Amino acid sequence: MWGITFPLIHEIVYNYSPSLFVLWRFWLAAIVMLLPFIDALRRRQFSRIDILYGLAIGLVNSGAFVLQAQSLLYIDSARAAFLTGMNVVMVPLLLPFFAMGRPRLIDLMAAGVCLAGIYLISGADFRNFDEGDWLVIASALCIAIGIIITEKASLVSNNLKLLTFYQIIFTTLVPMGVLGTQITIIPHSQLFWWGAIYCAVIATALPLFLQLKYQKYVGSSKVAIIFSLESVTATFCAWLAGEKITVNIIIGGLIILLSTILGNLIELGRVLLATKKTPI
Repeated sequence: MWGITFPLIHEIVYNYSPSLFVLWRFWLAAIVMLLPFIDALRRRQFSRIDILYGLAIGLVNSGAFVLQAQSLLYIDSARAAFLTGMNVVMVPLLLPFFAMGRPRLIDLMAAGVCLAGIYLISGADFRNFDEGDWLVIASALCIAIGIIITEKASLVSNNLKLLTFYQIIFTTLVPMGVLGTQITIIPHSQLFWWGAIYCAVIATALPLFLQLKYQKYVGSSKVAIIFSLESVTATFCAWLAGEKITVNIIIGGLIILLSTILGNLIELGRVLLATKKTPI
């Protein structure tokens, strides 16, 4: 769902401000999640903890999406997809700073395997880092922090749908500040509106709610690795747009898929090994 947004936004930001696209994307997503907010108004089901966590996640996400969209002015979508995937490595390393425990060795191993796969599938070249590269690295850091805060929020939230609405609304704060008086601009491009609607519904409201609902069962490190699968679809969509697909892309995609189940495979191996050692 998210992978297609890289080449899509890459085309849109050539003609419109990245902040303007992010703003409309999240305004439209807020409309999608408006019913839970209206229901909460009717029932008076408001929680201070949901508002505070919604503000925190929204501000971090705002930085992530604005920086990512801005970076696509300077680098192609495949390169951006790889660098965004750096959040896979960042999440386990950041966990101690949020009192979420120490990263497990398997988390670090899976993150390293996943990063290698992303590198192959994107064919990135680090010899010439420019402004776009640093922007998307900063975006990856924001994404990693957002994943961790989301897990903490999902454990204490009183209303996950309402929390989703809060974080979407608060995500608009940064682009509104960046745009200033340009906030009144109404785009006239069909690509802009179809892209904004797709991103709002399929790549924002739905996945953010599902993330809040299920991340507490999966964990931040695993979620980051699952998110890295977007580089597979990002590269595939870039290929549909005219980019050549190579053997590296195929191998990299398989490595990424392997990293998502690496922990389960190792655990299975341990169980099988223990079973063999157990006397009959």
